[in-house]
Amino acid sequence: MILLSKISNKAIFICIFILICIKLITYFLIKNDYISFGLGGGNDSEYYHAYALGYTDLVVNFWPVILRFFNDLGLYSRDGISYLFLFINLFIIPFLVAKLSGLNFQKSQKYYLYSVLLCLIYPTLFFYTLDIYRDEFMVLCFLVGCLIVKKCLSRSNFISFSYFYLLAILIGFFLVALRPYLGFAFLLALGLWKIRLPKKRILLFAILYFSALFVINYIGLFKSITDYRQIFDEDTGGSNLGLNFSNPLLFIPNFILSALGQLFGLYLVNPFAVLLFIIETIPVLFMLSFILKNIKYADSFIRFLIVFFVLYASIWLIGNDNLGTAVRLRLYNYLAVYICFFYILKLKSSYEIQKVIKK
Repeated sequence: MILLSKISNKAIFICIFILICIKLITYFLIKNDYISFGLGGGNDSEYYHAYALGYTDLVVNFWPVILRFFNDLGLYSRDGISYLFLFINLFIIPFLVAKLSGLNFQKSQKYYLYSVLLCLIYPTLFFYTLDIYRDEFMVLCFLVGCLIVKKCLSRSNFISFSYFYLLAILIGFFLVALRPYLGFAFLLALGLWKIRLPKKRILLFAILYFSALFVINYIGLFKSITDYRQIFDEDTGGSNLGLNFSNPLLFIPNFILSALGQLFGLYLVNPFAVLLFIIETIPVLFMLSFILKNIKYADSFIRFLIVFFVLYASIWLIGNDNLGTAVRLRLYNYLAVYICFFYILKLKSSYEIQKVIKK
């Protein structure tokens, strides 16, 4: 942290500019088939394109419906949407994350630039700009939803609060249409944001959390999710964890292993997994440690994000067994951590400055 604070704002800005140039060049090379790579999880963009053009009528989520709607209006272009996603990746998502973190370019310039740089570095987020995957669009919707929640929770006027709360609920249902468990986690977090998270109770919450998971699974409420997980057993790609959730007594150990392997990237099955662990997961582990140590600074918005993080991760860690898909699913967890980290970092810095001024 001390070393990072010594780097000048100009140097960080130059890094951002260079990174944008590298991503533009990489995007051009990949789109023109000079280089190629994949993260797993299936190339569902082919299905989306076929549905948009009317070659199939099978609907698996709301994203292909949106694409066909634009196609019916004569506004659909596969490459055009990909270019739009690149623009969103480079110039909207990083600045939305900074805004959600409560950062201001004038007042918190270094933190602001680091936040933007971190989002631009994120390789998985960039990968899904290369075609008409729904992920970039869902990330945008999720962040817009978080912005509405932040506005809602900062309102003391009941009418204003209710207006933004209703908007947040609508965004939640829209996310349900795009990916059900993402939307449900968002909606549940909207109802549980008042949960207090004092540092002394974290261990108690952890015990209650694992106990609740065990009971819910034991009575069979996770059966549809664990049955879905078995689909991954048919995949012989080599990036499956191979955890068997059929034994309820081993549910918690398997869940912890799933979290370590997928959410925290410790299933280092190949060099690419190692690279993602270094670039994506190590910063998040550091940030999570900082958040837990400074949980007393968490306000209602941060509590919402933490509750969302736990609920969303709980669902997909049970239902997914593939590392390639995991790096796709954990996008929202990692972005929530980014926001919480910079938000608390700014609050803590402001608090310490005020203490110095009072002395």
